[in-house]
Amino acid sequence: MNLLSNYFMLPILFILHDFEEMIFVPLWKNSKKVQSLNKTAKFFGRVNNGSAFSIGVLEEFVILLIISAICQATHNTELYLGFCIAYAYHFLIHFRMCIQYKGYVPGIYTVILQIPIMVIIILHYWKVDIFFIFYLIPIMLLSYINLYIMHKIMPSLQHWLLNLFKG
Repeated sequence: MNLLSNYFMLPILFILHDFEEMIFVPLWKNSKKVQSLNKTAKFFGRVNNGSAFSIGVLEEFVILLIISAICQATHNTELYLGFCIAYAYHFLIHFRMCIQYKGYVPGIYTVILQIPIMVIIILHYWKVDIFFIFYLIPIMLLSYINLYIMHKIMPSLQHWLLNLFKG
């Protein structure tokens, strides 16, 4: 349990999960099935370039490293728990996408593997405290607003990267 209670476990799990996405999203999005569905559903935004997608992942990873360092220095278990719950909640999005796509969606394998780990971590830090909601709501909002903004910015990053290396 000592390893799982380390504040840096969340960024480690996040980057392992996002490696699956970074490797498979560009290939997956170029499949005929995904392209035919892209008219009705946008999976992983409008980006199909792995480099642009990776910039978004890097930004989120750095935020999680900073949060983990703050939690380590201050022993702020509520802040850490809030980000763990926000991360685990995003697993539901992957399941919804799998149902919508009716098949494999990048990230689902690591989601399935990480569910028991995240349950253990969340239960380890969980305290019945009504004031925790004051941490959780802003954390969830900030996390998902950041994710939304990054998905909006990534097409511009993709365009910029493609122009940068047109050469």
